[in-house]
Amino acid sequence: MNSISSALPQTIIPLNNRERQFLQLACSELTYVQIADRMCVSPRTVDGYREALFVRLRLRSRVGLALWAVKTGIVIL
Repeated sequence: MNSISSALPQTIIPLNNRERQFLQLACSELTYVQIADRMCVSPRTVDGYREALFVRLRLRSRVGLALWAVKTGIVIL
């Protein structure tokens, strides 16, 4: 088992639609400011989504978020 799969939570973590949308956009090459523009929210709101997901998912980086989103099937590449 690799370190990515062992770091994933064993329980399903419910996400709301905005968190899912943020994760999908975070898995692209868009900057956080561009993500905020696409979501029609402020960059601080995007920062809030990111930080909340870091805490809930026990992750530390955008790459970690992207790997988690792909691994759990929230984002399909």
